[in-house]
Amino acid sequence: MSFHTHGALLWVVLTAIVVATSLAAAAGLLNGGVRIYRRVCAAEAKAADEIYHDLLSARETQRLQRARMHEVTSTLAGVRSASELLCNSDTLDPERRVAMMAMMGSELRRLERLVSSHRGGADTMPVDAGVIDVDAVIHNLALAHEAGGTTVVHEPSNALATGSTDAASQIVNILLDNAAKHGAGAVRVAVRHESGESGQMVVVEISDDGPGVAPEVRDRIFEWGVRGPDSAGQGIGLNEARTVAERMGGSLRLAATERTTFVVTLPSAVIERSEVGAEQEGASDGVVAA
Repeated sequence: MSFHTHGALLWVVLTAIVVATSLAAAAGLLNGGVRIYRRVCAAEAKAADEIYHDLLSARETQRLQRARMHEVTSTLAGVRSASELLCNSDTLDPERRVAMMAMMGSELRRLERLVSSHRGGADTMPVDAGVIDVDAVIHNLALAHEAGGTTVVHEPSNALATGSTDAASQIVNILLDNAAKHGAGAVRVAVRHESGESGQMVVVEISDDGPGVAPEVRDRIFEWGVRGPDSAGQGIGLNEARTVAERMGGSLRLAATERTTFVVTLPSAVIERSEVGAEQEGASDGVVAA
């Protein structure tokens, strides 16, 4: 074998070694690059996840604040109407005047608790604070809305529910306000009891003779931001009312009736005795839950 042949072979071997070394180095660099890329992607995914959760938290805080402002505005409107009525009416009988003043004091205290309980963005309104006098809640809010020109018809029921009186007031206030703004004629409030899957429930039906909920939004009327095509509202109240009702172990729905009727259910504070137990103890039909 000649010198030139040996040189050619050596060149081929050296070239192969250089190429192999280069490929190994490239593979190492590529592998390292992939690891770095994966770490960067993982970091970016974590950062994106944190940003996503921050955005969700900010959105919930904004919703909470807007819902609180919605209730504050509605409550203040009722107090203002009552105040103007007391100042400008010379024909208001003394009994109704006293009732209006008591309602104003009660609503302002509720407003104070509402603002205090949500200071700092935390949703801390209690929903299981005790026994709710349903008639007292309706009577108080009926006075506030009647001061603004809405006729509210309500027959006493002696119904008692469990939960927070403030939360129940918020639900009823939203529904009365909704009927006053979007309905027509007198607003009727009917209260009854019915048996539910989890026990006795207090049922509050609030209805009016308005045009009703537009068909295109009827199935979504309780979603945040959903409102009828002719509504000037924000689509906040009904969503908040249902949320509060469900937190209390109840519900809110739109009934399929001729009149526009919203139906609220709340757990009853009256526990029905069994027929045998009632006969043995000689007790009444029910007892108030502790």
